[in-house]
Amino acid sequence: MVQTAAPAIIEITVFDAKGQLLRTGNAFFVSRDGLLVTSWTIVADAAHGVAKSPDGKIRNVTGVLASDQQRDLAILRAETKVGVPTLSLAKNSESIAVNAWAVVIGSSLQHKEQPVAAGTITSLGSDPKKDGFQIGGSIPNDAAGAPVVDAGGEVMGIVTSAAKDGLRPSGLLDPLLAQAKSAGTGRWAAAPVESPTVSPTPTPKLARNPRVLYNPAPQYPYQTRLLRSGPTTGSGKFRVTFDANGQVKNVQVIESTGQALLDSAAMDALRRWRAEPGAHEWNVLVPVTFQP
Repeated sequence: MVQTAAPAIIEITVFDAKGQLLRTGNAFFVSRDGLLVTSWTIVADAAHGVAKSPDGKIRNVTGVLASDQQRDLAILRAETKVGVPTLSLAKNSESIAVNAWAVVIGSSLQHKEQPVAAGTITSLGSDPKKDGFQIGGSIPNDAAGAPVVDAGGEVMGIVTSAAKDGLRPSGLLDPLLAQAKSAGTGRWAAAPVESPTVSPTPTPKLARNPRVLYNPAPQYPYQTRLLRSGPTTGSGKFRVTFDANGQVKNVQVIESTGQALLDSAAMDALRRWRAEPGAHEWNVLVPVTFQP
């Protein structure tokens, strides 16, 4: 059961608007086009994030498509061109019943020992499809976002950060998934809102963006050289927004390098860029390639 489910259970890493690491957590794919489920608490204050699969693939996460903050649930989307492995949600309410067997499977990138918890269902809310349930096994504090799988290998619930309310049944995801299908790429709650550029008064001359005066190149992060898999390469694209004074107002990941550490190093360097003062905000798209 664990080996079959493992490819669809991932590690999600989120960052703030400055590119600083906030936290990592568990998540799992529920559709081939990259829809993933996790705990809202993990992603609530993030500005961007990446999803890493057990096979080492890293995908950019475009944002939150739907959430139930009260029940600590969130649906996000990861970019994929070829599809991702998925877990099926249990449709049979009988799978959530006292004495039924359940296991909690975390991301293998965070938990080497699997499953992280197992046991029979010991209690139910007044309506287990709407409230919560508990299992006899002890669940680690860092298991939030992990799926609870029944004996047939289907997801019967989700571990959330609201431990006092037990485990959330997978039926709560149905309305969120319906909402997510029409939500486009989603949006991060802490992502800066770009102000619309004010067009200057037309003049006979073509307007040009100010010149970049200081543009230090990103340095290859030493932490990446220490990874067990060894140094890696990566290429990405980043949007740098300058304010009217020539200061960097925002740096946004447009195309991830595939490594969270490389993305962070690129953003740190780009935030130090400086340009000539201008009449308004302006953007530049910067390609970055890292070689160890």
